[in-house]
Amino acid sequence: MPFCPKCKYEYRPEISECPDCGEKLVASLPLEPEANDDPQYDWTPIARITSPQYGSMILEVLRNKEIPAILSDSSGHFSKIGAVGVSSFQPVAGVGTTLMVPKEFIEEAAGEAEAIFGTDWEHMKLVDTGR
Repeated sequence: MPFCPKCKYEYRPEISECPDCGEKLVASLPLEPEANDDPQYDWTPIARITSPQYGSMILEVLRNKEIPAILSDSSGHFSKIGAVGVSSFQPVAGVGTTLMVPKEFIEEAAGEAEAIFGTDWEHMKLVDTGR
């Protein structure tokens, strides 16, 4: 699947240019370099996000709440919030991306996701977050 190098969105194979910003799509995005002062997190997959819009919404909300989070797709592409290094995590097979947060932020992230997605949150969850 091609990606926009500017927006970082993933598009269907037949799309060659980003409809939002006009950038030519690329086959993959490079992983962002690991910063020396990044905390090390025990990332836990908590939900499958099935649309770029849902992914953008949850990442923006979590960023505003200072909750580290990443979205990972099956190609190994990561979108990040907070400190992230290289990971070998392979998300659950299927459509969409996997929302991951550090174990210590699971409850807080689940509460924010439930507030955004309402009853859809129950269908998106991969683990019992207590919410």
